Order: sequence, then structure tokens, then C-alpha cells
Amino acid sequence: MPAVKPFATDHLRRIPLYIPGKPIQEVRRELGLDRVVKLASNENPWGPTEAVKARLARAIAGTEDEGLGLYPVSDGYYLRQAIARRRGLSIENVLLGNGSSEIIEMMAKAALLDGGSAVIPQHSFAIYGIATQTVGGRVLETRADLHETSVDAILAAVQSDTRLVFLGNPNNPTGVLPGRRALERLVKGLRDDIVLVVDQAYAEYEDPEGYADATAFLREREGLLVLHTFSKIHALAGLRVGYGLGSPDLLQLLERVRSPFNTNHLAQVAAEIAVQDQAFEAFSRGKNREGRQAFIAEARKHRCQVSGQGGNFLMLESALPAQDLFQELLRRGVIVRPMQGYGLPNHVRVTLGKPEDMDAFWRAAGPLLDCGC
Repeated sequence: MPAVKPFATDHLRRIPLYIPGKPIQEVRRELGLDRVVKLASNENPWGPTEAVKARLARAIAGTEDEGLGLYPVSDGYYLRQAIARRRGLSIENVLLGNGSSEIIEMMAKAALLDGGSAVIPQHSFAIYGIATQTVGGRVLETRADLHETSVDAILAAVQSDTRLVFLGNPNNPTGVLPGRRALERLVKGLRDDIVLVVDQAYAEYEDPEGYADATAFLREREGLLVLHTFSKIHALAGLRVGYGLGSPDLLQLLERVRSPFNTNHLAQVAAEIAVQDQAFEAFSRGKNREGRQAFIAEARKHRCQVSGQGGNFLMLESALPAQDLFQELLRRGVIVRPMQGYGLPNHVRVTLGKPEDMDAFWRAAGPLLDCGC
């Protein structure tokens, strides 16, 4: 008897798989290593904080109001309230997701329900295209480089059926920061029936005084969705919680494609503590700044090209193919992210970890890169 196949088998096979950074446990198991340094997934090595851990412990212990045997607050009311206070917005301007990736998927479902296209700059976060294709939308990829955002290319790519435009601020994996002028041009230059999705997963790593926060444009554009996550500077990647900021009308439409209980109770209570802790953000931002400066200085010693303006990562260009460099570093107990899947065959992305982790990276990578950057 022939195997039963989904009706959309051919379509599904055209959707690229998302390949995450390899976990430490997997590398230890596969290569028999005792010490493994992970610099592949842009996690914050300095947290979570003791306050977050204490709140999680109380939640796990449980009370008559909360516990692991009870469903979480479905709409995350209390966390949304805390986020709204932090951002100077109303609770109706806040939507939660199982990581910001889920909100990207929700937006694709809502916007491309009856077809259409999404404009995505080249070298952008892979989930933008995957979410678009999963719901049957078309990806319109624009040209991009490693140093600046081309608003002209984005606007020129828009077609009559375009429903979404995605933009990283800063972009992952290139670290490009679009700046206020670029954001303003997009906000004012796109048709009203297009939703501009600005992904600010790494925003808290930027200097608050100079950072162009897209939230400032929420009152100017109904079709604007600004994304944040607790997976990066807040150091809660294992709990999977993110949020979107937008107009009440836009978020009410997304509510119709949101899964009930999409953020779990532990994620909600931990994030409620984390979003209020601006001192930890400032500490992590300062450590990141120091790590960036040290990395660039060390790369110069090896005559390597480094790119990336924002975020907690940098991209390193090598004469070696990215996959070869990745594999060689794995054997030395260091996990980085090869970028050939992003159209950058000789680049690896390196998360900025603790000083001892970066020392381990350069001990492993230095001899390889000295052969030719």
C-alpha cells in the first residue's frame, strides 16, 4: 500500500529547514569533549539573575493561585502590563509569543491568509522567509550588504500583492543598524495596507541615547509591528517568550491566530521580573561593549575582516569556507554559526561571550585564521 502523503508535500519540501546552533550536550556526545564553548546562538552568558531564579523557584513550589498543574494566564495579562509600563504604552499595545519567532509566524498567517508576498532583505533572519513560505506566501528578497540598509531596494521590491516587509534592527546575522532616517522612510514610504515588521530582538544591547527605536513610530503607522524577545539580553532563551508592540486593532487581528496558552507560566513570571531589571540590562550592555572592542582588536592581530554594528555578535570573514571553519572549531570544542545558508559562504557569526569563552575561541581559531583571513 502506498504511503499517505500530505496534499502539500511538494510545497513543504521547498520550505528551507531552520538550522539552530548546535547545543553543547550534542557536541560533547558526538566528539567526546569535556569542555565546550557555545558562541553560536547569541545567548547572554551573564544571566539569568538571582531575582529571576528566585521567582521561578516560588512558581515551581506553587500556591493555590499558581503552580505547574494549573494553566497559565492565557493572554499573559500581568506580563503584558509590566511590558506596557516599561515601554510607556497601553496593555492593548502588547502581544506575547512563544519567543518572538512565534509572533513572526502569527503575522505571516494573518497577513498572507489569502496569498501575497513579503519583502525580506538578503541575509536576514531565516524565520522571516520560512514563516512566509509556510503559509503559502512569496518571498521577495532584496539586495543587501554587510554595512547598511538599502531602503531604496526595499521600496523598489514591493509589488501589488505585498502584505509584509521584514526588517531587523539590528539585523541578524549581519548586525546592520538601519537608523532613524531609514526607519522613517519605510514608515512613510510603504503603502498603508502593508505591515512593516521591525525585529528588535537585540535592541537592548544598543546605546539607548543613539538607538533608533521603531516604537517611536507606532502612532504614525497602523501597520507597524515591533518585536522584542526575552531570549537575548534578558537571558531567558530556554523559557521561550517574546512580545510584539503594535496598534490595538493590529494586535486584535493577531489574537485570532494566536494559540491559547502560547506562553507558559514559568516564562511569564520570569519575564515579568526581567523586564523591570534595567540594571542587569545596563550591566550586560557594558560587558557586551567591552567584548566587542576586545574581539575587534584581536581580529586585527590576525588580519581578519569583521563586520557588524549592533547586537551581541560579530561576523568574521575567512579564506576558509564557513562550513570547514565551523567543523574545525567544533573539533576544538568551540561552537560558532556558519553563514553559508545566509548567502555568506566564508563568514561565521560569533556570539560575544564571557572573556574566558572568547579566549577559548581565539586559542582555537587563531591558528586556523592565520592561515588566511
